[in-house]
Amino acid sequence: MAINVLTEHDFKPRRAEEAARLLGKKVALTSEQFDRLSAEQKANAFRIAKVNNARLVQRTRDILVKHVKDGTPWPDVRRQLMALFGTEGLPRPAISRIRLIFHQNTMQAYSAARRQTLDSPEIARAFPYRRYMTVGNGTPGVRNVRPEHAVLHGKVFAWDDPFWDRFTPPWDYGCRCTFVALTAGQVKGRRVTVWTYSGGAIRPAPAKKQLTKGRRGKAVKLAPKPGFGSGKIENVDLSGLDEDLREAIEERIK
Repeated sequence: MAINVLTEHDFKPRRAEEAARLLGKKVALTSEQFDRLSAEQKANAFRIAKVNNARLVQRTRDILVKHVKDGTPWPDVRRQLMALFGTEGLPRPAISRIRLIFHQNTMQAYSAARRQTLDSPEIARAFPYRRYMTVGNGTPGVRNVRPEHAVLHGKVFAWDDPFWDRFTPPWDYGCRCTFVALTAGQVKGRRVTVWTYSGGAIRPAPAKKQLTKGRRGKAVKLAPKPGFGSGKIENVDLSGLDEDLREAIEERIK
């Protein structure tokens, strides 16, 4: 299949269905179970803070899966979740987190589905670079973008750079960032610097990996957030978990 163009709006028909599938594979856990996981394992789990009713957590996840697939407007999702929580007796502090639960899990699912598509060999060969984009313009505070996210705005990394395993958006609570795939020709034509992540910082990639000459920029320290990840689930360490948790996560990995 010939591929000659890619924009921010590509893959929409497939992404909703794939995002719903990936969200549905997140292991629904109580807060007590979730707290026993490592940061790597938490990235593959679904929980509601301070809720230890397993049936309620599972039903909440299933509601989100359906609405991601159907594209239901947020007010309708909120009404259904509020009705469910009222019936099941959700603690009051958790009700204030309904929007965060919806936003964070759906954004993670959409991002993981998009990355899964872009990582396929055919597309990765055609579009070997990705540009990180915030909802602002790179200036901290514009549209409430945090400084550590703003510093990434517009920066380009190779598709297989370690950066994406740690900072594929959303990589923090409330993160609204995204990424756009680019061809080598687009990177060269725009004369942009290619960056890489190493030693706890983003820095310009070695000269041999640059497509153009010019200003390279300085290294910027950047630490990933615990409990967030790329959506990849290879080599998850399950040692130390009890049998029920281990079986649940193993089922998620299949």
